[in-house]
Amino acid sequence: MNKFLDKRVKVSTGRSQKKEREPGVALEFLNECAACWNALDEARRKLRRSLMYSYGDQWGDLVTDPDTFSQITEGELIKKNGKVPLKNNMIAPILSNIEGQLRQNLMRPVCVVRDQREARVGEMMSVAIEYVHDINEMEELDADSMRMLLNGGMTAQRIEYGVNPAKGKRDVWVYGVNPSRLFFNANLEDVRMWDVTCIGELFDMPLDDVLAHFGNTPNQKQRIRDIYGHVSSHATGTHAMQGYEARNLSFHSASHSNLCRVILGWKLETRDAYFWSDSQRGTWGYLPYNEKSRRMLDDENRRRREESGEAVADDDLLLVEYEFATERYWYYRYMSPFGDVLQEGRSPYWHGEHNYVLHLYPLVQGRLGNFVELFIDQQRAINRTATLIDFIRSTSSKGVLVVDDEAFESMSREEVIDEYVRYNGVLFVKLKPGQSIDGVVRQYNSSAAVAGDFELLNLQLRLINEISGVNSAMQGQSPHAGTPASLYAQQVQNSSLNLKGLFDGFRTFRRRRDAKLMKTLQQYYTDNRYIDLAGAQYSDEAKWYDPQKVQDCELDITISEGYNTPAYQMLANDFLMELFRANALDVKTMLENSSFPFATKILEAIKRNEEAVAQGGALQGIPPELISQLQGGGKLQPDVQADKASQLQEQVTATPMAVN
Repeated sequence: MNKFLDKRVKVSTGRSQKKEREPGVALEFLNECAACWNALDEARRKLRRSLMYSYGDQWGDLVTDPDTFSQITEGELIKKNGKVPLKNNMIAPILSNIEGQLRQNLMRPVCVVRDQREARVGEMMSVAIEYVHDINEMEELDADSMRMLLNGGMTAQRIEYGVNPAKGKRDVWVYGVNPSRLFFNANLEDVRMWDVTCIGELFDMPLDDVLAHFGNTPNQKQRIRDIYGHVSSHATGTHAMQGYEARNLSFHSASHSNLCRVILGWKLETRDAYFWSDSQRGTWGYLPYNEKSRRMLDDENRRRREESGEAVADDDLLLVEYEFATERYWYYRYMSPFGDVLQEGRSPYWHGEHNYVLHLYPLVQGRLGNFVELFIDQQRAINRTATLIDFIRSTSSKGVLVVDDEAFESMSREEVIDEYVRYNGVLFVKLKPGQSIDGVVRQYNSSAAVAGDFELLNLQLRLINEISGVNSAMQGQSPHAGTPASLYAQQVQNSSLNLKGLFDGFRTFRRRRDAKLMKTLQQYYTDNRYIDLAGAQYSDEAKWYDPQKVQDCELDITISEGYNTPAYQMLANDFLMELFRANALDVKTMLENSSFPFATKILEAIKRNEEAVAQGGALQGIPPELISQLQGGGKLQPDVQADKASQLQEQVTATPMAVN
């Protein structure tokens, strides 16, 4: 049987594959990647501005200096005019609230099979995906992806199999992608990202890392040294951890002089091919459009005719049908900024796609927006109003004293000032006939702010919460006096509708990520392994990962979301306790399916005691009738259920074996 007729053909996963392109095509593809990068310049500018307002300097927008006609920041212009640029960051609490809601409602993926007879296979893949989530610290990665989505409208993650130097092990790893280093074709309009034809990322890494990743032979290592011979061996730069690298990125240059720029690009390419379809095995695929492929197909059909004999006509035979077609496939290249190819090949993954998962929100008719820019104007109005009020306060009269200079003939001006501000001070005033004290000494206090400024400030504060959708009910603030409980509950429920599209879109992004993660697991997890990180909701059989059972089940498994929150676990534990009190479950079944932190220790103690009874030994402190009832099914008689259950619980927890 020919290899192309197998149900699944494994693709080579080596670092280097046979090149399919003539010289010069790589440089052309590099220019195409550069064009995609330049086309996203406006999106990156909006991302930088949103991040500046969310976590940085909110007076950093550039304006024209009226005196020198040069570009300076708004903060510098305000200082030049003698004011203090005040800011009251209202965006960061909104983003923190959304991030908190995401962390509170994060759900674990569950593989669901359509055929319930293969339920164990779905559980096995669920355990494997949960294990990968744990080793990749997926909660932190998803929270960071949400922050990037809020500030830039785009987020992406990359799925790879290999050695992670930070973890020191080979496994399936998920990496977050900095949107400032990401590029893709700029004509996207499909919110599902089905029209992506080019995608890639910029990497800056030390020369040693480049040699470790791509230097497979001594000649290849020397070639890499020649390519990056200009790289300095000393680190340069100041003001670390301030985000200057992401703000000042360029396509062809690394962010630091001691780093090497490596460009990864994926492109959906085409070639002439034979499209074949085998009705006998239910498979299909592509072969190169050449005479060798045609002979392979004809030889296979000839073999089937010979096996069937002359009595069977061709119309009744299940032959391999083929025709000329245009094959589309994903091709990747790791390149230097000069067009040198470090590694290239067709997609090594069974899913046949690139290893990125991209999400854009909101994407409306090809226009990308972001969440933060919707209320930047309100944040600017808040800062301007606060600065104006502060300026009015600083320039208004506050306790100005007006004194008749001729009324204090016996005191100097300095003595009058000292006596006026001194505790229990006495001023000796010489009044003229008909003159009152108000005409001699008088104090002035002007209004601290223009009427309506505080109303304007409160209006902007209310608007920024209404526009963002994170209102007082969602933030958990106390309602106004007299607000009915039902009305406040309705406000809390309705407040979540403002962000439902954001969270549902991000959940779809996670589902697509987990689907690609599942396919990568099926491909690279080729050895049996025991994964005991999934808790008590899965059976021991599901924790034994068997690649022979899951590698052929791609079409039978879908990705859904399973709840794994403390509230859900508490509800499940309460339900199990109710069944146990109703004598519907024995203690072992209850503990095996619960998520109590002490359940494992108690189960181990019960098993040890059962083994001791089976070997003729004695138990430590547990009545024999309780153990016999436990071994007989664990169900106590109704008349002694309550006291026996409490007695069993007290004695098991008090036994030294139960806490070892």
